[in-house]
Amino acid sequence: MYKRTWDYIVWLWVSLPLIGLLLYQISSMFIDKLYEFVATGIVTFVAAWAGGWAAFNAERTTRERKEKEDIKRRNIVNGNSSIFTLIRMLNKLVGLQRQIIEPIRDSHSRFLDMPPTAIVEKDDIKLNIENLYFLLETVDMNLLAEVIIEEERYRSAIDAINLRSQLHLHEVQPLLEHNGFVQGGNYSFAEIEGMLGQRLYATIILATDQAIDHVDKAVVSIKTVSDKLTASLKKQYPDEKIIKFDKLVESSQSG
Repeated sequence: MYKRTWDYIVWLWVSLPLIGLLLYQISSMFIDKLYEFVATGIVTFVAAWAGGWAAFNAERTTRERKEKEDIKRRNIVNGNSSIFTLIRMLNKLVGLQRQIIEPIRDSHSRFLDMPPTAIVEKDDIKLNIENLYFLLETVDMNLLAEVIIEEERYRSAIDAINLRSQLHLHEVQPLLEHNGFVQGGNYSFAEIEGMLGQRLYATIILATDQAIDHVDKAVVSIKTVSDKLTASLKKQYPDEKIIKFDKLVESSQSG
């Protein structure tokens, strides 16, 4: 029995280093594989995350670039459209100047000589002010208010022409005809005042002067503000084509 126990101890003593070496080899292989697996997983994860982030970032950059380009295109179209609308206003007022104001501008009796017109439409030309709200985000934010004022000046000028024309047609002409006025006749201002009465005589003189003044001032101010709008757009988008007021007006008038 003692000998068997001793043999067991000897076997264990001899086998123990071998078992330890075997366990060490197994654990080393397992740790190496585990390290390789973890390292590969980390590299794969990082690569996938980096690729996904790069794709997302590229897509976001493309989207932001497109949004900026869309805003730019929209602002240019809206700005040019507003300039063109101001040009239409100017052309209508310049047409009135040529037709009914310039021929009698220097006449002392222009309150009679200026021919009345049919009702001049003013609502056929309108600015869409919302299209210019982008100006509020620029250094030219006050330009928006100036454009609004010009539309009101245009409307006021048309109103002044219409008011004077209606007064001439429906009050002045009937009274003159009733009192035997002959077109081209030689009358003194006192005689004309006697036919019209003091109130109407003074009213038609004032209405004529105001109509001419409104139209003249509106023509100048609309052009000035349109030039400012062109300059503002050109400053924001220097490489883009912006409508130039003078060229279009000259082209329209020459035609």
